[in-house]
Amino acid sequence: MVRLALCLVVSALCLYLAMRGMDFGRTVQELKKSSPAPVLGAVFFLFLSFWIRAYRWSYLLLPVKQIAAPPLFRATLIGFMGNYLLPFRAGEVMRAVAVGQNQRISKAAALGSIVLERGFDGIVISLTPLLVLAAVDLPAWVVRVSIAFLALYLAGLAALAVATRRGWIVGWIAWTTARLPKRVERRIGSISGEFLEGMKSIDRTGALLPVVLLSFACWFVHGLYFFLIFAAINIELSIWAALILQTIIGIGVILPAAPGFFGNFEYFSVLALAFFGITHEVALAYALLAHAAEFIPVCAVGLFFALRNGFYPEVVRNPSVS
Repeated sequence: MVRLALCLVVSALCLYLAMRGMDFGRTVQELKKSSPAPVLGAVFFLFLSFWIRAYRWSYLLLPVKQIAAPPLFRATLIGFMGNYLLPFRAGEVMRAVAVGQNQRISKAAALGSIVLERGFDGIVISLTPLLVLAAVDLPAWVVRVSIAFLALYLAGLAALAVATRRGWIVGWIAWTTARLPKRVERRIGSISGEFLEGMKSIDRTGALLPVVLLSFACWFVHGLYFFLIFAAINIELSIWAALILQTIIGIGVILPAAPGFFGNFEYFSVLALAFFGITHEVALAYALLAHAAEFIPVCAVGLFFALRNGFYPEVVRNPSVS
């Protein structure tokens, strides 16, 4: 309850900061003037980015099982729906459960691959401001934060690769569970072993290069979503600005947030667009449209796939990761 309260407080504070001192009537007028055609194009690129994400996930799951992209795409949409509707990023667990049920693989292994995937996402998001510095003039704090996150993600993945290869993690788990009852020790050992199995693609050179390339492709295509929403609101900014906006929103939703990232998404969108001289009211109109154009179709399609695939929500409350 304390954690949920913190998430709600942070989101409420972000929403207050996003709306403070603004003319809400003008924001409504900007929304009324928005063009639907670019929004439809943006949604197309949004779902294309999810497809690329699913294709990348197939490489990450190779140590567990070779799985085609379509079922992974469906599981990805179920997971993102869960992230939007439930607290604490429960969608990541829903995603692992969905692919585990559908493909008969360990849910712990699927979750391990998702954790590894998020590490690659973090590297690409953190690296983006450094790659576009020649095209976009950024505040110094954005560059510093990006460098800090990049160093953190790189160090984390490097440590994981070394620890996995040398068996340190397995040894540490065995040492920490040695004093537990044997049944509990075996269960934890089994789950942790499956979880680490899902991370083994970090040691597979053949899978690593496609994962890196697909990570950049995924986030560039997702950046096109934000770029086309610019056109919908009649904001004349470049694709580089869209990629920076994406990065700052990505940093913002790392913070504790209410389900759907409401508040965080709006405030960090307004903050990012202020760098490019976009007025508060127009920036908030953009944030509301961009958030709705992502939230509504993803939740609708994710719910459709969940019902179609026979996903069992009760597993999320007490997941069996076997």
